[in-house]
Amino acid sequence: MAALTRKSVSAARCVCGGVEIEAYGAPIVTTACYCDDCQEGARQIELLANAPAVRDRDGGTNFVLFRKDRVKTTKGDALLKAHKLQAKSPTNRVVATCCNSAMVLNFDDSKHWVSMYRARFDSEMPPVEMRICTKSKRPEVTLPTDVPSHSGYPAKFMLKLVAAAAAMLLRR
Repeated sequence: MAALTRKSVSAARCVCGGVEIEAYGAPIVTTACYCDDCQEGARQIELLANAPAVRDRDGGTNFVLFRKDRVKTTKGDALLKAHKLQAKSPTNRVVATCCNSAMVLNFDDSKHWVSMYRARFDSEMPPVEMRICTKSKRPEVTLPTDVPSHSGYPAKFMLKLVAAAAAMLLRR
């Protein structure tokens, strides 16, 4: 797999091709999340008509995080619909209504990143670097040891987010 660089462009597409979102540059991090909200959000999306799977067999949701300033919808913006677990939640799980494909997880507040569903990319993305919030995984699941698993948000994850915020401020 070729390394993604600052100038790389990766496209995430819904299953039917009606929506396309481009991400520029290398991702901040690739992760699988097992938090209660990601599991419930994925479950709700998977109940939509003809929706493709969101979770892996072990219940985790794979994301590729990009800086918000490096993500843009290039096709089908009007087809995107935000789903919230609770009306006041700042978290949006955005679905392409044409085929109910989960596309991105973004926030109403000022977070500087967008979590894009890894399964929507048509090009190779870096492999998952870590599993997070594993304290919420299903009890019968035994996670593989191929990458680190963390019960919450590890320091490495948080440092990558801080570094991305600093790079945005410096316009790098």
